[in-house]
Amino acid sequence: MARIATVFTGMGLQGSSVVRALLKDGTFVPRAVTRSPDSESAKELAALGAEIVQGDFRDFSSIRKAIVGAEVVFAVSYPNVPGADEFEQGKFIVDTCKEEGVRFVVWSSTTGVSGPSGGKYEAYALDNKSAVDDYLRASGLPHTILLNGGFLENWTRPRFPDHPRVSDDRSEVTIPSRWVKGTIAVLSWTEHDLGQSGAAVLRAYADGKVDEVNGKTFLVACARLPIEEYFKKVEAGLGKKVTVEWITHLGQPMRDAMYDMAYEFEWYKGMPVPDPGLIALGVKFGTVEEFVETVMKPHLGL
Repeated sequence: MARIATVFTGMGLQGSSVVRALLKDGTFVPRAVTRSPDSESAKELAALGAEIVQGDFRDFSSIRKAIVGAEVVFAVSYPNVPGADEFEQGKFIVDTCKEEGVRFVVWSSTTGVSGPSGGKYEAYALDNKSAVDDYLRASGLPHTILLNGGFLENWTRPRFPDHPRVSDDRSEVTIPSRWVKGTIAVLSWTEHDLGQSGAAVLRAYADGKVDEVNGKTFLVACARLPIEEYFKKVEAGLGKKVTVEWITHLGQPMRDAMYDMAYEFEWYKGMPVPDPGLIALGVKFGTVEEFVETVMKPHLGL
């Protein structure tokens, strides 16, 4: 009988990276949960050997069906679901995993904002994810928590405020940035490293090395550096002059709070980057330089 790993956000940046890593590893058959099982991306993963199931947090019964029969679960919450904030989503997943006999859960999370800042800043999306961390730890369910930094991929997503602009003559690049000068940025190459990390943790569980991963929190980050240094690496990698337009306010309270908090209260202070625990599990982290060369540069057509 196939060993099933239910993977939430199966078509998203995080989930799809885990699905592909699990397919490569071969220990588990990934069951990718998506709101759109007929999408082209879903068909692509199905062709590679993934099971595709429909799941939508607007219908918690569909989430339960996606978990039933799974030995392990990789879970991450969806933002902006009416009537189901990210804490409620995470709580339901944890409770259902216990009820359905899931043996191990990997929860993808991030830093809170309110707690580290002593309540000076709040960002409900991050704070709700962080609250699930505590709920999962108290549940008694065997688990690992994977913490993420700022996604490098956000610099290649046009809907994000940091998306670069290339000049008409292709000689210069302008990057709007809400990051505050002087921020020590913790950055994650999610597509490259999160899938590896999730698969490595589940492989350790499958190999009987539960004590090496159960109850552990690992940081999935490839860089910790001043944000100005990051932009210097981008300039060097693109081989073009890079001008940063420093933005002081987005007019979006949650995002503004995230950037201001990161400046005043360093994310994951004291946690080494890259995480030696994940390296010991066999994760081979990428670098900012590799990301710029292989992802950002082609994305910008340079």
